[in-house]
Amino acid sequence: MAPALWLKFFAQHGRFPEGRSELPDEAVAFVAGQVKVPAAELSLFDWRGRTAERHRAQIRAFLDFSECIVADAERLTQ
Repeated sequence: MAPALWLKFFAQHGRFPEGRSELPDEAVAFVAGQVKVPAAELSLFDWRGRTAERHRAQIRAFLDFSECIVADAERLTQ
């Protein structure tokens, strides 16, 4: 369920949520119903592990978004 919530959050805010507190309860309940998982399951998700990193990479790829690198920062400062 977390990746589905992260996808929508990222599309709206351009970043990933730092924790559960940034996700509205209504959104969590709605997505939980859509994926047929109890909303309480979100508290069991590891937000910092390898699986979370993989999910974030998949979301960035799906949205055709790349992380900022030094070359990007240099172009922005010019």
